[in-house]
Amino acid sequence: MGLGILAAAAVAATGSGGAAAIGSAADRADLADTVLAIHNQERAAVGAAPLRWSPTLARDAQTWARKLAASGTFSHDASNRDTGENLWMGTRGAYRVADMVSGWAREKTALHARVSWQANFPRVGHYTQMIWARTSAVGCALAHSAHHEYLVCRYDPPGNVWNESPYNTKELASNRQFGAPRVRE
Repeated sequence: MGLGILAAAAVAATGSGGAAAIGSAADRADLADTVLAIHNQERAAVGAAPLRWSPTLARDAQTWARKLAASGTFSHDASNRDTGENLWMGTRGAYRVADMVSGWAREKTALHARVSWQANFPRVGHYTQMIWARTSAVGCALAHSAHHEYLVCRYDPPGNVWNESPYNTKELASNRQFGAPRVRE
């Protein structure tokens, strides 16, 4: 059984060493399609506009993913002050990208309408970044070490802004919609 770890952050301010990037251009396109499909399905369910894929964010995410894989660490990029960031780490080869991203989406079960997302941030922060209404772009990348795989997603503008709602309105959209279109930059 593989080990998967999640970490979330949005930084919204009021290399190599054995690490390898994963995949060909076709693999990166599949990554983008999978990430956008899952994110946009979750966003449609709460009435948020679809995200577009950002090659710039993906390039930044790739740089950080390679650093994590090379160092064997799992932490947010402290120098990242401009974008939101979701991280995932697990046993190399044990998970599909859809499993990684869907793990973040499953956090919605811990989000309650009568309790602020901030009160439960460690359990819902990936999900709220995914659906944050003002976020319009995402870019992600994978890297691996001998034993672990790392997924880094960057978001612009960042979500999880303290004292703000992730939604266009304060309540979750009552009419859940699925199958939002995939949009690419």
